[in-house]
Amino acid sequence: MKAIIYCRVSTKEQAENGFSLQSQETECIKFAVQNGYEVTKIFIERGESAKTQDRTQLTKMIEYAVKNQKKIKALIIWKFDRLARNLSDQTALVKNFSNLKIRTLSVTEDNNDNATGNLMRNIIGSFAQFENDLKSERTIEGMKQATKEGYWCFPAPVGYKMVKQESGRSLLEPTEDSDYITQAFNLAEKGIYKQTEIVQKLKAKGFKKIKSSNHLRRILRNPLYAGLLKVSWFDEYHDGNHPALVSKAVFHKVQSILDGKCTNGVPHNKQNPDFPLTGILRCAKCESKFKGYWAKGRNKKYPYYECRQKECKNLTGRELVEEQFIMLLQKLEPEEDILQLFEKVLLDVWHSQKKNDNDEKSRLEREIKQLEEKQNRIEELVINRTFDNVTYQKRKQKIIEDIMIKEMRINELSTENNDVSGMIKYCKDFMSNLSKLWINAGIDLKQRLQKLIFPEGILFDGKKVRTTVTNIIFGCLHNINTPKDNLVSRRGVEPLLQE
Repeated sequence: MKAIIYCRVSTKEQAENGFSLQSQETECIKFAVQNGYEVTKIFIERGESAKTQDRTQLTKMIEYAVKNQKKIKALIIWKFDRLARNLSDQTALVKNFSNLKIRTLSVTEDNNDNATGNLMRNIIGSFAQFENDLKSERTIEGMKQATKEGYWCFPAPVGYKMVKQESGRSLLEPTEDSDYITQAFNLAEKGIYKQTEIVQKLKAKGFKKIKSSNHLRRILRNPLYAGLLKVSWFDEYHDGNHPALVSKAVFHKVQSILDGKCTNGVPHNKQNPDFPLTGILRCAKCESKFKGYWAKGRNKKYPYYECRQKECKNLTGRELVEEQFIMLLQKLEPEEDILQLFEKVLLDVWHSQKKNDNDEKSRLEREIKQLEEKQNRIEELVINRTFDNVTYQKRKQKIIEDIMIKEMRINELSTENNDVSGMIKYCKDFMSNLSKLWINAGIDLKQRLQKLIFPEGILFDGKKVRTTVTNIIFGCLHNINTPKDNLVSRRGVEPLLQE
């Protein structure tokens, strides 16, 4: 009679209990000889878990048994829990081998095929499963407690690494990639970049580990980077002991942008770079949008803008349309004396707004402190059993949300760059070079400039382009400047482009 042998042990079991793979194999071979079996093959599982049947050598053994089922009469193991600690898995494996006419024999346990033998095997299997479940419960409880204490118990995400402390516990610490993570959040917080653009910018700066926009989204959704722990065992966040890469306010603002709760300036309509004005150019006769296309000539193709309503017959070469558009931009560029006045007004407004912002920040900080004191009082009421746990969780969550909103507002009021003179100089250079910026820009920046300056688009009558609405800044400056005959007074308030 022929038999196969299966041995398995985890490193921890070998260290604690002293039964090695070699001793298992020796005992199994000895058992086979004593019972008249010829061993044809031995399968050794090194350091694998017994929780599931998804194990390398076990899978190979099953395949071997199926192919050689007519020759093999027995599977010899040291103990039944070598197959699986889970009773249902163990029973299923024994039954599957039995269907192949292969008997499963234990070196150390009862092998009788009767009611008593089956009962003993089930009892032993149940105890093995109980031991395994107990270990799992203890592990999970330990991980829950560690989470409450601020320790992350899972693999470190990109930007962090696990470092063992003198206390013996592991703590997340930033790696050389942490700066890229901070940059990713800062770019996302602006709300003007597509996720693909952020990925490209990070790769250009040397961040090789960023794989795709989906990967970026997972990074931006991960509260670990804000020093917060969030696991499925708890509904609320827990403060981590590891250093945060971004503030909580920045993290929550990015979540709002990802959820669509914050408006942003990211253009969603894809444009043909050959015809950048198709997004804003409308017919002066019927106000339909223009389309751009290439017309085939005798020897080459020619670019045209054409009204989508063919009845208008508003068809013009691209060169003339874009030349007129550039002239319109040039007329919007303020004179130097107007820019000097603009600078003085901005400085005066900035100083006034700075004072108001500081006052508001102080008020918000006082309100946050009051909310934290309120939370402490609620916790005391729970201890005194004035509140039940459900009421406590609802009130606590409301306070946390209120604090979060106020912290986000404080973050918005905080000016990271106090070089107001430098920012005003940038604005002046931007406004005095609109036409050059547009000419040299790529399609995405062209779209943003067009949307910024002409929020309701421009009209073209076949000869000239004109607009009825410009951005509030250009409208104000135009009212001070010498009137231009193809512009009229602005109306409406539009957001400034942020870079």
